[in-house]
Amino acid sequence: MKNIIIILFILTSTFQAFAQVDTYDVIDPTHVIIRKTGLAMTNNITYGSTVQDMVTAFGQYSSTSTEYWEMSDVNVNVYKYGTDATFTFENSKLRLIEIFNSNFYIGKVGHLVYIKPGENISTLQSTFPISYANRINHHGAIVLRFGLSEAVIVVRYNPSTHIITKIEQSTGS
Repeated sequence: MKNIIIILFILTSTFQAFAQVDTYDVIDPTHVIIRKTGLAMTNNITYGSTVQDMVTAFGQYSSTSTEYWEMSDVNVNVYKYGTDATFTFENSKLRLIEIFNSNFYIGKVGHLVYIKPGENISTLQSTFPISYANRINHHGAIVLRFGLSEAVIVVRYNPSTHIITKIEQSTGS
């Protein structure tokens, strides 16, 4: 009986170790910066930035709206820069991003790493090797996870050309 318990313990431990292998690169959301092409490197915002930070960095937005998020039971403010990007603020702090073309891109604080629509996904291979290796080709997606949370950045690309078409963030909720 003792041997059976030991074998079950070993099998359970082994299964848990395999189950914890992550298929995505993990990034700290405080190290993600959003930039606008053609502006100084200091003109950027990060998660938690305010609307004023965004306007100071990128200039005036083209439109704004309010949306109700039923799951969170909260109203959020959505700011659009034409067809280039959308920034969503909850409680006056940047919460979600969507980037639709190369006029905006995301980078990593203190590094020359960036992800930009219009680029080939192969540019992500050396920087995010786990996510790149586990990309979802038939959906055209590479996923980067924010720490231990369910939030992720999804880099969408055309499966035929491998060109990045959109960068979006999902909270997982």
